[in-house]
Amino acid sequence: MATLTEKPWLSPGVPSSSRPPARALRTGVYFLFGVITSMFMLFFLAMIIRSQLGDWQPLTEAPWQPLFDSMPLWRNTAYLLMSSLLLHGALLSGRHHAEVLLKGCLVLAGLAALAFLFGQWQVWQSFASRGYGVNSTPAASFFFLLTGLHAAHLLVGLAIWGGALPRLWRHASATTLNRLTLLAQYWHFLLALWLVLFALLTSSPATYQALAALCGVQPIEGP
Repeated sequence: MATLTEKPWLSPGVPSSSRPPARALRTGVYFLFGVITSMFMLFFLAMIIRSQLGDWQPLTEAPWQPLFDSMPLWRNTAYLLMSSLLLHGALLSGRHHAEVLLKGCLVLAGLAALAFLFGQWQVWQSFASRGYGVNSTPAASFFFLLTGLHAAHLLVGLAIWGGALPRLWRHASATTLNRLTLLAQYWHFLLALWLVLFALLTSSPATYQALAALCGVQPIEGP
């Protein structure tokens, strides 16, 4: 027969329905982090290998290229950083029972994330207006693919944020704060992923060549 030491959530004072689901949810979120990281790493590797073919055209080297001025991406990075910090602030406010600050940080975190997505949309529009559409060049295709996937994962986070907002607005219980903790970790994860993505997308051809050499890939000249 199972004892209390084998199932600590059956101990007095600990709700029997809260511990196992919370543990399973946390494990699922961490597993999701691993899956997303693996997927992006494969795309990063594919981009680095593709950049060594002779027809690769960088996006950062000339004034007419869309990433020659990376300021819009820096601005979007600031929005995402602000969103992540505000969500962390909401979590700390909830733990200290500062409900007004919790609500304010939650709303502002969502607005900052929406500002990031709108900024990304503007960058995509700028690409298209310069003739760098999805199918224009391999470098542009990878840019749309990687930034689009990142935006899609942020949209999923916003959907979860929207679902949790009414419950947190009414009452920040232990269960909702646990879920807010996981949501904040997801936001921090997306921020870290974006920083790596930003650094890779705005790198020079020399950096791509150095990364390819580390992976054992040599430049391949076109016919």
